[in-house]
Amino acid sequence: MSFFTWQDKFSVGVETFDRDHKILVDLIDQLHEAFVTGNVRETVEQVLTVLIDYTETHFAREEALMVEMGYPASDEHIAQHQELKQQVIDILTRFRSDPNASMGNEVLGFLHNWLTLHILETDMSYKSFFIEHGTGSLQINP
Repeated sequence: MSFFTWQDKFSVGVETFDRDHKILVDLIDQLHEAFVTGNVRETVEQVLTVLIDYTETHFAREEALMVEMGYPASDEHIAQHQELKQQVIDILTRFRSDPNASMGNEVLGFLHNWLTLHILETDMSYKSFFIEHGTGSLQINP
Protein backbone atom coordinates (compact mmCIF):
# COMPACT_ATOMS: atom_id res chain seq x y z
CA MET A 1 0.00 0.00 0.00
CA SER A 2 1.33 3.38 -1.01
CA PHE A 3 1.86 6.02 1.65
CA PHE A 4 2.24 8.90 -0.80
CA THR A 5 0.61 8.78 -4.21
CA TRP A 6 1.52 11.07 -7.10
CA GLN A 7 -1.47 13.04 -8.35
CA ASP A 8 -1.83 15.21 -11.44
CA LYS A 9 -2.40 18.23 -9.19
CA PHE A 10 1.33 18.00 -8.32
CA SER A 11 2.41 18.65 -11.92
CA VAL A 12 4.39 21.88 -12.18
CA GLY A 13 4.37 21.89 -15.98
CA VAL A 14 8.08 21.10 -16.40
CA GLU A 15 8.52 17.43 -17.33
CA THR A 16 11.94 17.08 -15.70
CA PHE A 17 10.73 18.56 -12.42
CA ASP A 18 7.62 16.38 -12.41
CA ARG A 19 9.81 13.30 -12.96
CA ASP A 20 12.07 14.42 -10.10
CA HIS A 21 9.07 14.92 -7.83
CA LYS A 22 7.79 11.43 -8.68
CA ILE A 23 11.16 9.97 -7.68
CA LEU A 24 11.04 11.89 -4.39
CA VAL A 25 7.53 10.54 -3.76
CA ASP A 26 8.85 7.02 -4.41
CA LEU A 27 11.72 7.53 -1.94
CA ILE A 28 9.26 8.64 0.74
CA ASP A 29 7.21 5.51 0.00
CA GLN A 30 10.36 3.40 0.44
CA LEU A 31 10.89 4.96 3.86
CA HIS A 32 7.30 4.20 4.78
CA GLU A 33 7.76 0.58 3.72
CA ALA A 34 10.93 0.32 5.84
CA PHE A 35 9.13 1.60 8.93
CA VAL A 36 6.10 -0.64 8.34
CA THR A 37 8.14 -3.81 7.76
CA GLY A 38 10.61 -3.10 10.53
CA ASN A 39 13.61 -2.92 8.16
CA VAL A 40 14.61 0.34 9.76
CA ARG A 41 18.31 -0.23 10.31
CA GLU A 42 18.82 -1.79 6.91
CA THR A 43 16.88 0.73 4.87
CA VAL A 44 16.28 4.09 6.51
CA GLU A 45 19.81 5.48 6.46
CA GLN A 46 20.28 4.36 2.87
CA VAL A 47 16.98 5.85 1.69
CA LEU A 48 17.50 9.11 3.62
CA THR A 49 20.97 9.44 2.06
CA VAL A 50 19.57 8.89 -1.44
CA LEU A 51 16.73 11.31 -0.65
CA ILE A 52 19.21 14.00 0.36
CA ASP A 53 21.37 13.42 -2.71
CA TYR A 54 18.43 13.37 -5.10
CA THR A 55 16.85 16.42 -3.47
CA GLU A 56 20.10 18.29 -4.04
CA THR A 57 20.13 17.20 -7.69
CA HIS A 58 16.52 18.25 -8.14
CA PHE A 59 17.00 21.58 -6.38
CA ALA A 60 20.09 22.28 -8.52
CA ARG A 61 17.99 21.71 -11.67
CA GLU A 62 15.24 24.03 -10.47
CA GLU A 63 17.67 26.70 -9.34
CA ALA A 64 19.67 26.61 -12.58
CA LEU A 65 16.52 27.10 -14.65
CA MET A 66 15.29 29.87 -12.36
CA VAL A 67 18.54 31.77 -12.74
CA GLU A 68 18.77 31.12 -16.49
CA MET A 69 15.18 32.26 -17.13
CA GLY A 70 15.29 35.19 -14.71
CA TYR A 71 12.56 33.89 -12.43
CA PRO A 72 11.76 36.89 -10.19
CA ALA A 73 11.29 34.91 -6.94
CA SER A 74 14.40 32.75 -7.35
CA ASP A 75 16.20 34.11 -4.26
CA GLU A 76 13.31 33.23 -1.96
CA HIS A 77 12.84 29.83 -3.59
CA ILE A 78 16.54 28.99 -3.30
CA ALA A 79 16.55 30.04 0.36
CA GLN A 80 13.65 27.69 1.01
CA HIS A 81 15.57 24.90 -0.71
CA GLN A 82 18.50 25.48 1.64
CA GLU A 83 16.23 25.32 4.67
CA LEU A 84 14.53 22.13 3.47
CA LYS A 85 17.85 20.42 2.69
CA GLN A 86 19.09 21.23 6.18
CA GLN A 87 15.94 19.79 7.77
CA VAL A 88 16.40 16.46 5.94
CA ILE A 89 20.11 16.41 6.86
CA ASP A 90 19.10 16.98 10.50
CA ILE A 91 16.73 13.99 10.31
CA LEU A 92 19.52 11.78 8.97
CA THR A 93 21.88 13.02 11.68
CA ARG A 94 19.31 12.22 14.37
CA PHE A 95 18.75 8.77 12.90
CA ARG A 96 22.48 8.05 12.76
CA SER A 97 22.88 9.08 16.40
CA ASP A 98 20.04 6.79 17.52
CA PRO A 99 18.81 4.32 14.88
CA ASN A 100 16.52 2.74 17.48
CA ALA A 101 14.61 5.97 18.11
CA SER A 102 10.94 5.80 17.29
CA MET A 103 10.77 8.55 14.72
CA GLY A 104 8.94 6.88 11.83
CA ASN A 105 5.67 8.80 12.00
CA GLU A 106 7.45 12.07 12.62
CA VAL A 107 9.83 11.59 9.68
CA LEU A 108 7.16 10.38 7.28
CA GLY A 109 4.75 13.12 8.29
CA PHE A 110 7.40 15.79 7.87
CA LEU A 111 8.57 14.49 4.47
CA HIS A 112 5.04 14.03 3.15
CA ASN A 113 3.97 17.50 4.28
CA TRP A 114 7.23 19.05 3.13
CA LEU A 115 7.01 17.66 -0.39
CA THR A 116 3.28 18.28 -0.72
CA LEU A 117 3.47 21.88 0.50
CA HIS A 118 6.67 22.60 -1.41
CA ILE A 119 5.15 21.38 -4.67
CA LEU A 120 1.64 22.76 -4.23
CA GLU A 121 2.68 26.15 -2.90
CA THR A 122 6.29 27.06 -3.62
CA ASP A 123 6.80 25.21 -6.90
CA MET A 124 3.36 26.06 -8.24
CA SER A 125 4.34 29.71 -7.95
CA TYR A 126 6.78 29.20 -10.86
CA LYS A 127 4.51 27.02 -13.01
CA SER A 128 2.94 29.78 -15.11
CA PHE A 129 6.28 31.59 -15.45
CA PHE A 130 8.06 28.55 -16.84
CA ILE A 131 5.14 27.55 -19.08
CA GLU A 132 5.00 31.09 -20.51
CA HIS A 133 8.72 30.82 -21.25
CA GLY A 134 8.31 27.48 -23.05
CA THR A 135 10.24 25.31 -20.60
CA GLY A 136 7.62 22.61 -20.12
CA SER A 137 9.21 19.85 -22.19
CA LEU A 138 12.85 20.75 -21.60
CA GLN A 139 15.10 18.00 -20.29
CA ILE A 140 17.12 19.85 -17.68
CA ASN A 141 20.39 18.72 -16.15
CA PRO A 142 22.18 20.49 -13.31
